[in-house]
Amino acid sequence: MRVVRSARVVTLAVLLAMTGCGSDDEDDPAAPTASSTPPRPSSTTSTAQDVTQVGCPMLTCGFTPLEAGSYFIDPDLDPSTPLRVLFDIPTEGWQRWIGAAKFSDSGHVAVSITTVSNVVSDGCSDHSWTDPPIGQGVDDLAEALTALAPFEVTSAPQDVSMYGYPGVHLAWTVPDLPFEAVSDGDGTFTDCADGDLMSWVAAVDTEPGDAFYGYTGPGYLEEFWLLDVDGTRVMIAAEQSAGAPVDDLEELRTILDSIRIEP
Repeated sequence: MRVVRSARVVTLAVLLAMTGCGSDDEDDPAAPTASSTPPRPSSTTSTAQDVTQVGCPMLTCGFTPLEAGSYFIDPDLDPSTPLRVLFDIPTEGWQRWIGAAKFSDSGHVAVSITTVSNVVSDGCSDHSWTDPPIGQGVDDLAEALTALAPFEVTSAPQDVSMYGYPGVHLAWTVPDLPFEAVSDGDGTFTDCADGDLMSWVAAVDTEPGDAFYGYTGPGYLEEFWLLDVDGTRVMIAAEQSAGAPVDDLEELRTILDSIRIEP
């Protein structure tokens, strides 16, 4: 997305699956360990900070350092509705995103929390949005992601109950596409349009052809929980570049475990 493109220039670090629910979580250091209906911490949106407004509005400043503490995001960017997703940042070193991201010299991890309205026609060769757009149900998005080339599905769509809501879990990885590294954790998919690999269209995307493109090379792992929150389709995605530090993956697990949804 636009925020991602500007951040890749500024940080030189990367932007922004692991296979979790319904798979071998014990082999996956980033998969949530929370039950389908985890205990609700005492913090609410009245005590948590709006992550998109930390320091300055996200679309103005992009990544901004986060202190340890509780945050929330309005995933559909509709202030007239009560839907909010809360999460806790366990340590310093994380930065504001549509969720949170952490960068290091060897890789990065992130959690993305948003609503998804569409996907691109082809992740590599055609970044136009599908027309007509995908359907509005959880299964519609799961089907669209599963069919999106050139990503390789590593965990097929499976019905789950997560964070107290029904949905679908799936995961994919970036295949061994031609890639030219230009800095640590960043580079160009040389055979793809504009050098980018793209996928889903988040609530913050407004221009046709704009979509998430934080993939930093072959082996990038992305895990999705697509949830039906009282009729609103919420996507929670865990991001992991190849070589992401184990300690960062454990912190990502902690954030995923802390998520709670206020409809």
